[in-house]
Amino acid sequence: MPRNKPPRIRVVAAEGSKRLRIAWADGKNDIVALEALIRHRKALAPLSRSAAFAKARVGAQGWTVAWPGGIELDATFLFRLARIQAGDSLSPEDFIAWRRRHGYSQGAAAEALGLSDRMVKYYEQGRHAVPRTVLLACKGLDAMSRRRAA
Repeated sequence: MPRNKPPRIRVVAAEGSKRLRIAWADGKNDIVALEALIRHRKALAPLSRSAAFAKARVGAQGWTVAWPGGIELDATFLFRLARIQAGDSLSPEDFIAWRRRHGYSQGAAAEALGLSDRMVKYYEQGRHAVPRTVLLACKGLDAMSRRRAA
């Protein structure tokens, strides 16, 4: 069963290629790749050095991963990124691209997916993670569209 809510982080370990192995308090584990994020966010630039990245530790009572120098990443952010990287969710950018590929306005996408307009906006703003059920509905609509085109 997919997980929707981020549990606290129990253990974190840095791995090669700027990846974190995260053991969550619910007993599950994820590997989260951070190389692209580090490359594109100036505030994370110090983590581009392997020695600095390797100093990752659990911070804020399990609600963050922290590094020396005051760098922290929120558990909710890491959990969402893990879900996207595992293929259990869509990033906001991928959700927007899906909607545009189908020529849907936000309202039309909401109607096609059985969602409120507000939820579509939240997904696109990154305020809520796109749940697996919505991901599967998007894939289903993709398949139906391909069948009609054939």
